[in-house]
Amino acid sequence: MHRLLARRGLRFLTGSASWTAVQRTMLGAGLLVGGVGALGLVLNTLAFRYWSEWTPMLVLPLLLQTAMLAGMAALITGWRSRRFAERIATIEMLLRDVQEGRYKPRPEDPADGDEIDQIARRIDAVAEGVAERERRIGEHALTDPLTGLANRALLTDRIRHTIRASERRRESFCLLVMDLDRFKAINDTLGHAAGDAVLREVARRLKRAVRDCDTVARLGGDEFVMLLPGAQPVADEVSRRILQYLREPLTYGEQPIDIGASIGISVFPQHGQDEATLIRRADSAMYLAKRRQSGAEVFNGVESGQQRSYLSMLGEMRKALEGGQFELHYQPKLDLETGLIVGAEGLLRWKHPERGRIPPGEFIPFAEQTGFMRQITRWVVREGLRFGTDVARANLSLRISVNVTAGDIQTTGFAQEIGEILGSLDTTGDRLCLEITESGVVSESAAALQSLNEIAKMGVKLSVDDFGTGYSTLKQLQQLPVQELKIDRSFVAGLIDNHGNESIVRSTIDLARHMGLRVVAEGVENIQQLRALAQLGCHEVQGFYLAKPMRGAELIGWVRMRHALHENSKQNYTDMLAGKAPLQLKSDRPDAPAPAGAAPR
Repeated sequence: MHRLLARRGLRFLTGSASWTAVQRTMLGAGLLVGGVGALGLVLNTLAFRYWSEWTPMLVLPLLLQTAMLAGMAALITGWRSRRFAERIATIEMLLRDVQEGRYKPRPEDPADGDEIDQIARRIDAVAEGVAERERRIGEHALTDPLTGLANRALLTDRIRHTIRASERRRESFCLLVMDLDRFKAINDTLGHAAGDAVLREVARRLKRAVRDCDTVARLGGDEFVMLLPGAQPVADEVSRRILQYLREPLTYGEQPIDIGASIGISVFPQHGQDEATLIRRADSAMYLAKRRQSGAEVFNGVESGQQRSYLSMLGEMRKALEGGQFELHYQPKLDLETGLIVGAEGLLRWKHPERGRIPPGEFIPFAEQTGFMRQITRWVVREGLRFGTDVARANLSLRISVNVTAGDIQTTGFAQEIGEILGSLDTTGDRLCLEITESGVVSESAAALQSLNEIAKMGVKLSVDDFGTGYSTLKQLQQLPVQELKIDRSFVAGLIDNHGNESIVRSTIDLARHMGLRVVAEGVENIQQLRALAQLGCHEVQGFYLAKPMRGAELIGWVRMRHALHENSKQNYTDMLAGKAPLQLKSDRPDAPAPAGAAPR
């Protein structure tokens, strides 16, 4: 026991023990009393031995012992009080730092191990925890949680700072506003998890495309903004890299995804001197790039009335739907084997009372983004079936095709709506064909597959539109209740001069025939393409060489005329396909000039 106390006392004196304040005080008092007691014993022994006859000398050792005890007690008490005061001051300083938001922990002293030092260390830990939480809160307040990019608040602050710095230095900087193309289709067909994965990958590629001094921000949805110090050539180069990186293959699981983007550029101070104006004009340039499908455009100096019209576009589309401004124009389809017109595709047109004809490319994407496309689709299906009834009354056998979006087939109740429209018009589904883009039918969604199966049971024909531009697999095609593939016009355009296009078209036709599907080629513009498609075994064609889209009444008259002429010239048609005799199919007007482009959808 004595050895244990001695060892602990030695560790205390050498500073190698972790004693509490109470333990240190008790040990110090014990050592003090023991030391003074031993000294007193020695003095009393000497006094009794040598000065026993002198009474004052007997009292003197007791006085000395008491004085030494009191003095050493005072020293220890003062030293401990000073240490206590210093540590209390340290704790007070730490608490003041925490209160004022300064979280700098003090250097740890391994020799300090009493209760006060433990309290100080716990305050340090609390301060560090608060600092870490505040750092995370600050990050979330200034960054986008999905991509880790800057958010609108941080972007606005950096733009304002850059404006002040550029004004002092008389320098330029650029803002790039970027919007992804076809992003809504990705969300609709593959789900929001795929959309989030695409946004994270796009953010990663954007950071790879810009410089270290640039800021990349996500404002929400699929809209990104880049702040680039420097003049317009810098923005042009960064835009080129961004578009190049976004063209690189992207997959979600095993599903390849095709993404593109439109970029608008504004330059300080030419296009604005505050952040709101610069963003608005870069946004205007972005819409211009989207309409022109040019990838990137610089603000042209004129505030785009078209962009402002987007704000009222939804209300105008509602009025157009209710006021009869929408109409379908029909482009006929020719059966290459029989030479007869067997169908027609209804193409949506908008005749605005003030702005005239609005191209579908300007309002269809907006309708898809706002969800109004569903109402337009219902009108298109109903109008197509109504015209199909008129065609049947004219004793013509034509199947009317209309376009539906990927979002339509993903919508719960879409098949039921098709059934209700058929019932309300008292017609059958065999007069209708729904054309769905390839990217819309490759979804693994059980709801979409169920919707397609229900529609197919009604007798409605299903067609894969723009085949070859998506990433459908044989397995997916086999699972779908489709009866037709439409070869995209981009492959037909290069059929004669491009061996690669010819190989794609040939392979598509062979594939469809082996799967029992019919093949329709769109965008046929000359007799060489027509003959080549016939020789490759294509079933049907449509395009400007045959006829431009026309109103319903015009189509009925045109088809009657075509069939009457064909009845008297079947051999000429056969010779034409064999290359033995020329034949003008385009509206049966030899003097009509061949068009330069394909019909807009």
